[in-house]
Amino acid sequence: MKKNRRLLALAGVVSLALTVAGCHRHKHAPPDLSASQEPDKVLFERATEDIKNKRFDTARLTLQTLINTYPDSDYLAAAKLAIADSYYEESTSASLNHAEVEYKDFITFFPNAPEVAFAQYRAAMCHYRQLEKADRDRTHARRAEEEFQRLLVNYPESEYAAEGEQRLIAVQEILAEGEFHVGRFYFIRGSWRAAAARLAPLVERYPNFSKRDESLWMLGQAWEKHIRFFWEPDPERAASYYARLIREHPMSENVADAKDALARLGQPVPEPDPVLLARAQSVAPVNLQDEERRGLLGRLFGLFSSHPDVSAAAARLGPPPLEPPEETPRIPPPPFQKVMTAVHSGRVEIKQVEKMPEGAAASPQGQPADQSQQPAQAQGEDKDQKQTDKKEPARKKSFWRKLVPFW
Repeated sequence: MKKNRRLLALAGVVSLALTVAGCHRHKHAPPDLSASQEPDKVLFERATEDIKNKRFDTARLTLQTLINTYPDSDYLAAAKLAIADSYYEESTSASLNHAEVEYKDFITFFPNAPEVAFAQYRAAMCHYRQLEKADRDRTHARRAEEEFQRLLVNYPESEYAAEGEQRLIAVQEILAEGEFHVGRFYFIRGSWRAAAARLAPLVERYPNFSKRDESLWMLGQAWEKHIRFFWEPDPERAASYYARLIREHPMSENVADAKDALARLGQPVPEPDPVLLARAQSVAPVNLQDEERRGLLGRLFGLFSSHPDVSAAAARLGPPPLEPPEETPRIPPPPFQKVMTAVHSGRVEIKQVEKMPEGAAASPQGQPADQSQQPAQAQGEDKDQKQTDKKEPARKKSFWRKLVPFW
């Protein structure tokens, strides 16, 4: 019995010693700066090593110590950028939001640093990595579009401009896809005004959209329809959309139908643009290094993923637009609204009647009207009011209502 107790005690001592040794081995000891000629360099190198080993909190604490202790250090800009990189590498939604703020601060405080273009690219990637499908929230898609456009406008010669342009095309594909789904829904339901209001800005703002030819076809069809009092056809505008479809998307499957529609409307059939025809014959999807093209299984399992599929994105008509169009197509008001506007624009004369007896009604000319001319409906209302004023006899309480007072 005593031997068993000794063995248990010995095992406990050994396990305790191993635990203490393990904790001592993995303990993050502060760097010794007393014997170093460049203490800021030691802090920066230690923080960089912590980021590589995914000790992000410790690395940010070390970098913040460097910034506060050595404000004139040569590693100040690098430390500020490393803090943003630590949030970016953490890759959570909250950390990506923090990373964007830190990258923006770096651009503000160090506008002449050589890493400014990299910081702007990473600020856009903070939203790009949180993209969702086109039928879901598109907040990050809009923010990513703004940041990539800012990268191409402010730093067009940087090494990140080419990749930023490819990712901007992919982001605009997602934004256009969301608008297209809504416009097609209204088109199928026969709501021509709502469909045109969605599709007309789409074809102007996103020229590289993969389904832009189908959008032009639906716009031409919508402007040929007619709904009395609500939607008037415009054959000239319909013909213009058919002509753009033939000229700008010569390889589309809707080209033959567009030519038939122009012949039916009595409009000339244009020739396709030779430059766009050559581009359409050799169009290639965007080349994104961190994303692979989805196969059959990838598309199948992609139905259960929130990440969007941008495999159809390509520069079909040229570089992506960096600014929204100055003018958007105007949808005229419905015919019945024109009539209502004309009615409401008429003048209404208001005359003030003075010294009118109390309870007297005014005639259209402003004179007191005879009380005998009041409609019979008013007399009926007075009778109803008198009947309601009479107190209704109280209902006799039953046995149970007397027994339970609050019933």
